[in-house]
Amino acid sequence: MDLDKAIQGRRSIREYSERKVSLDNIAEVLDAARFAPAAGNIQNFYFVIVEDKKKRKQIAEACNQIWMEKAPVHIALCNSPGRLKVLYKKFGDHYSVQNCAIASQNIMLKAFSLNLGTCFVGSFNKNKIESLLKIPPKVKVEGIITLGFVKKQEEIPRKLELRRITYFEEFGKNLK
Repeated sequence: MDLDKAIQGRRSIREYSERKVSLDNIAEVLDAARFAPAAGNIQNFYFVIVEDKKKRKQIAEACNQIWMEKAPVHIALCNSPGRLKVLYKKFGDHYSVQNCAIASQNIMLKAFSLNLGTCFVGSFNKNKIESLLKIPPKVKVEGIITLGFVKKQEEIPRKLELRRITYFEEFGKNLK
């Protein structure tokens, strides 16, 4: 698939069909995450795949996003920052979140290339999610990515013009 098509075509999907996502497709999207750049090449991310209907409903409730329970797969993106904190000291937590963010983008772009929809959900009750998924104390959940076949395609949202978000040499300095 053309990269520009994937970047511009990917949407945050909130309506999924009931069609099951194959384990091969799930593995492909997660494999794409492995190739994300990572500070020090320390791949501090882990993924918890949830297909169980009851657990998906509980996750949706913990996120206060009821539409999520219709997505046939939830991917909990987890962050284990320990090694990054040792290597990068006070910047370790920051880099570990960045690593997870980049891995998430790879997941969503790869899913799009497989004709699957995704939505990143970053707001949730941390304690409920960690308890439900039995996340160990030194690991944090950074977000949940819903995954499935698209029932309703979202419209292209309006994007700012490049000239409105780009400066040269210093913030606020436009090209003359």
